[in-house]
Amino acid sequence: MKQKICIAICTLSSLFAAWTSFSSGSVYAQDGLDFNEAERMMSFNTVELKDQLYSGLRTFLPEQQAFIDDIVARVDRGELPRSLVNVVFVWSRKRKPRIPFPYFEIAMRLLAEKRGVILP
Repeated sequence: MKQKICIAICTLSSLFAAWTSFSSGSVYAQDGLDFNEAERMMSFNTVELKDQLYSGLRTFLPEQQAFIDDIVARVDRGELPRSLVNVVFVWSRKRKPRIPFPYFEIAMRLLAEKRGVILP
């Protein structure tokens, strides 16, 4: 008998806890959108894309900075999504932290070409 009462109390308390958290609005369901993580994080960007790429990819040569300027311009025109640039940026920095730019450039050229955008 004590065991049944204990189970009932535990069940009621867990239901009450779930109801109070739901009614307070602290429970968030996973959205059913098919966006990837980079697209969902777009509202959290606090750094300009140009600054992010210049400093994060350690660009010093004018040719490298010209390539980044072209990427930024294409993102601004809507030819390339910023989420794609962010994913390639993170991947290239993980691939080679000391010299990430060559990996970024190669991957961006390949992925942009698949989208029909030819980079100079």
